[in-house]
Order: sequence, then C-alpha cells, then structure tokens
Amino acid sequence: MARLLFVAPDARFLVSHRFNLIIAALAQGHEVVVAAPDGPAVEQIVAAGARHVAVPIDRGSKNPLREIGSFLAIASALRAVRPDLVHLISPKPTLYGGIAARILGVPSIAAISGLGHAFVNRSLFGRLLRRGVSLAYRAAINGRRSTIIFQNNDDLGTFRSAGLLRHDRHVLIAGSGTDLRAIAPKPLPAGPPVVILPARMLGDKGVYEFVEAARILRGRGVEAVFRLVGDPDPSNPTSVGAPQLQAWVAEGVVEWVPHTHDIAGELASAHIVALPSYREGFPKTLIDAAAAGRAAVATDVAGCRDAVVGGVTGILCLPRDARSLADALQKLIRDPALQARMGAAARRHAEAHFDVDKVTLAHLALYAAVTGTTTRPAQ
Repeated sequence: MARLLFVAPDARFLVSHRFNLIIAALAQGHEVVVAAPDGPAVEQIVAAGARHVAVPIDRGSKNPLREIGSFLAIASALRAVRPDLVHLISPKPTLYGGIAARILGVPSIAAISGLGHAFVNRSLFGRLLRRGVSLAYRAAINGRRSTIIFQNNDDLGTFRSAGLLRHDRHVLIAGSGTDLRAIAPKPLPAGPPVVILPARMLGDKGVYEFVEAARILRGRGVEAVFRLVGDPDPSNPTSVGAPQLQAWVAEGVVEWVPHTHDIAGELASAHIVALPSYREGFPKTLIDAAAAGRAAVATDVAGCRDAVVGGVTGILCLPRDARSLADALQKLIRDPALQARMGAAARRHAEAHFDVDKVTLAHLALYAAVTGTTTRPAQ
C-alpha cells in the first residue's frame, strides 16, 4: 500500500469536505498523513488513524514573507513524509505544494475546487493578482508527475483557454459528494416558507444579494423567513463580519444561525435553499440540498449550474443581481407544489450523481493509478 499526504489550508474544511477520502484510504491499508494548520478538527483526523503535520497556511494572507514561510513548510513536510502521492486541496496548497512536489519529484494530485477570490475580483488589484496566480498555476500543475482534478467543465475550459493547463493528465470528479444516508428527504415543514443560505458568510457567496432579495420580497408583501447559516471567514477578503450580520438580524430582514454540524437538521427545517454565489467549483451546499430533497435557487455560474438542473431541480438566476434572485425565490415561495416537485427531482438527481460513495471510489481509483497499487473492494 501507499503513503498518502493530504495538504489543506484548514483541517475543519478537510473534515467537512474530504474526510470520506481519509477514512476510505485508511480502510484500503494506505498510510495517511495530513499537513494542515493546527485546529480543533485535527483531533478528529488523528482519531481516525491519520498522522498530522502542522504547517502554517493562512488563506487570507498576502504577506510575501508569510507566504514564503508557507511554501517552505509544505516543502519541508514533503521531504519529511516522503509520500508516494500528495493530494493538494484548495488554491494555496495547490500552488505551493505543486511547485514543491515538482521540484522534489513527488507525484501530485491537485484538486481545483473553484478558482478562488482572485478570479472573481473585478478590481485592478484583482486583475494584477490574477496574473500572478496564473503564472504560479502554470508552474504548479504542469509537472510530468502531476494530475489535476476538475469539478466542472467551466474551470477546465478556463484553465485551457488561459494556457494554464499544458497536459492531458486531468479528470473530472463532480464535487465532494454527499452522504445520502445521513441527509435524507423529509416532508416540507408547516408554517411560512423558509429560505436558507448555508455557506461561509462571504460576499462572493452572494450574501449581500440574498439580504437585498429578502428586502425586495418583503416590500412586495411576500411572506417568508430568510435565514443565513454559517460563520464569517476572516481569512477571506469578502468575509461578512458578525456586526453586519447582527445588524441585519436587528433590522428584521434575515435570521442568522452560526455554523452548525447538523446541516441535515437545517435543511429539514427549510423549504428552499439559495446559493447566489459568484463562482463555485461544485458547491456542497447544493448537493446537500438535493440529497435533502429541497428545491434550490442558484446563480447561473460555473459550479452552480453543474449542481442544479435549471427548471427541474431548481431555478437559476443572474449573478450579482438581487432582483433576479428575488424573482426566482418568489416563484418558488408562492408555489408549494413546485417546491415539492423540484425537491423530489433533486433527490433523484442526487441519488444518480452525487453519492459520496461513488465520489470516494473515483478518488481511490485515481490514487491506485498514480501509485501503482490496487483498490480493494469495500467491506
């Protein structure tokens, strides 16, 4: 069996989005090491049987000295662990770990789960940052021993058209998958329609448009509860802070529930799930919503349109457009039969395409192909 190294910027994200891969790799007999900053979720990773190596990765930092330190720490982890394969998750691990793995001759798999803030920032600084990030991507992902996982065809097309991808060693795996047993469809609750946006509280997730859409609908006399579910992310430049969230709650326009581990319960309490994001890889918010049998309203952008079948499992609206979002939400809020019909179609779609077991097997097969090992049948 092989020694696998996972590099991620946040242990909590690794547990919420990729823990299935760690558990499955351990069950296959692989040795698993996780390089990530210290944090409460590390205990869960270690308890599962993986080893942890602390590396400093600050997703929001733009300090050159700190970023050099992160690169050197990841390179040091690669030298110390000497993995048969390193799986790089999120932009900074992909960039720094990809370059380090290329220098050290370590086979790498880089997961492109969206393009990050640099690719949606429209400012002059954002355009300059995008140029620098593009150069780094060319260096990080084009080694002869590198393989790339894309979550949607839009990102693959963007990388190709920008000249960032110069080989054909890539695969398409649609997101992280969802546990269809843990998140099961429940009847729509009684009472006024509840619309939730479960995500990190970021401007890039469409939080401001969601709040403005709630204001618009309240002005139209549309009765519904609008609820934000999730925490701010201070490491992201578009993070919406707690004072702003609390101000919206005081205004009476939305409710706010901080991050919860009971996402199944939050979904069961809702009628509609909204994700007016500016761009995604393959959003877990929407595949969890589909597993729960909930209709979704999402923006017609990369990632979201891959997770929602427009007019079948939900409604797609214009990005960065609160009125378009309000119109789509109003259509669903005022039609309970449409909510139920789209929710049932979403569950069927999740069963066919989003099963976490299928996603896990696709990753295990890729690990086996890169390391030259075999994949054992699940027990």
